[in-house]
Amino acid sequence: MHNRKRFALLLVPCLLLGLALLPFAASGCKKGDSGGGKGSNGGKSGSALTIGYSDWPGWLVWEIANQKGFFKDAGVDVKLEWFDDYGKSIDAFAAKKLNALLVVCGDSLTTGAKGQPSTAIVLTDFSNGNDKIIGKKGIDSIKELKGKTVGLEVDLVEHILLDYALRKNGMTDADVTIKPVATPETPQALAAEKGVDAVGAWYPISGQALKQVAGSKALYTSADAPGLIYDALHVDRESLATRRDDWKKVVGVWFRCLDFLNDKKTHDEAVGIMAKRIKVAAADLAKNLEGTKLLDRDGNLKALDKRETLDSVYGSLKNANDFYLRRKVYTNSQNIDRYVDASLVQEVIAKK
Repeated sequence: MHNRKRFALLLVPCLLLGLALLPFAASGCKKGDSGGGKGSNGGKSGSALTIGYSDWPGWLVWEIANQKGFFKDAGVDVKLEWFDDYGKSIDAFAAKKLNALLVVCGDSLTTGAKGQPSTAIVLTDFSNGNDKIIGKKGIDSIKELKGKTVGLEVDLVEHILLDYALRKNGMTDADVTIKPVATPETPQALAAEKGVDAVGAWYPISGQALKQVAGSKALYTSADAPGLIYDALHVDRESLATRRDDWKKVVGVWFRCLDFLNDKKTHDEAVGIMAKRIKVAAADLAKNLEGTKLLDRDGNLKALDKRETLDSVYGSLKNANDFYLRRKVYTNSQNIDRYVDASLVQEVIAKK
């Protein structure tokens, strides 16, 4: 009995210690938690910077850094978190599970308005044809969408493209019916007999829709409005403030990735790395890279210059802000200037 009593006395403090540690263990083992973002380490010095990305060609370039060890070479610990669904990557960033996100600049305004503002520190590209409004057989123009149904992700990038296309053709959202359809599901929706008359999608999904639906046609693409859709690395503002030097190293890595992609000696290897990430043929990705204008050092400097035209990210953000105000996604205009910080790019380029 004496021994049992002694074991019991030892067990109590052990159980108490275990209970005390349980919340920490749970937070560290939660399914789907990358271990990054403000939810676990807040991007504090010495911890990995977590960046969410998905299947856009301009963002696949970062996979080169992932595979070639460019982050380590730059002296920064980065964990890229892959998302099969772009919308879910936005949700993860909004929930503060990531330190940064590769996102359409216009889409960043909605998460900012809802309490998770971010700042673009380097522009990856602008869409130059890979975002498309695609009509079924028999529909040959945007004007022919009047009274028809368009399937897309409401209040995200393709909706902005559709809105711009409609306004350029003397129409508005009121002239069509918008049906919420997740981008990966748009080919099936377009193929359905009683589905939708048109869809909005980006590559590689847009290409799948055109291949799978006989007679389908691109009615309007981002090539018709270059600069309407800028893409960038957007960073949580607290992380940017506390880890600015590390984020500047990340900016440098972007330009190194582009150098690797553009070098004839390593171009094929780079395309192969990118294509493997989304499981497509390298030749297909290489062809469709033309629909994404990747922004190098000069491209960044030009687009980061403050103007209200679409050849500047500021003009693109103004268009998106106006769209969200019209749609009543939020009621207070966003301070566009705070969504861009050109200084890191400028410092990286000056250093080179």
